[in-house]
Amino acid sequence: MAPSEFQNALSIVDERLRTAYTVAASLMSYACIALVAVFVVHGIRPLIGTSSVLAVLGGLGAVAAARMLHWKRTEIYDEIVLSGYRHVGGSAIARHSADLVSPARRRMLAETMERLLEFAVRRQVAAVPLNRSAMRELEPNIRGLCARLRAVDIAVDPAGVVLLRRLLTDGATSPLFKAHGPLRELERAIERIHALLGPMPVIQLRPAAATEPLRLAA
Repeated sequence: MAPSEFQNALSIVDERLRTAYTVAASLMSYACIALVAVFVVHGIRPLIGTSSVLAVLGGLGAVAAARMLHWKRTEIYDEIVLSGYRHVGGSAIARHSADLVSPARRRMLAETMERLLEFAVRRQVAAVPLNRSAMRELEPNIRGLCARLRAVDIAVDPAGVVLLRRLLTDGATSPLFKAHGPLRELERAIERIHALLGPMPVIQLRPAAATEPLRLAA
């Protein structure tokens, strides 16, 4: 999508969110007023009671719609992060990107990935189907990915975090949860996540107590 298309999609979702919140607030307010009226105007209690129930149900429906629109907006934010057009959306995209790479988010994703890997390696029963053979084969790759997430003092790009979150939440379409999926599909997904997280950190191999870098003999 072009930047203008992203901006238009965000405008539509934001407008629908405002409408959903307004409807929910109005219906809930009406329900509260109706319930108070039940105790004041006893003669039309059945009618008011029915109206208040309908208002509450309508308000809950509006809240549910708002929640779905919120998920949709998050998906658009993710697409903007992946596209690189991070000037689109202004401060909202900046906040979303910061949340993606926050230490808490990184640790949560690492813990989830490690837990699924343990199910595969230990051949334990899991609540979801797993591509166990591929995960066991790619154990070093997965543990390396988790190590990068846990190293919160080393910056990562939010685009890689978006892909990892999708790998963990896309259900049956994710190569992680295809019980008999091909090894290469999961391997490519992990490689792409590593690439989008940014350059791999460089580890200097020298004794901890050394004051001079190690030199090769001439």
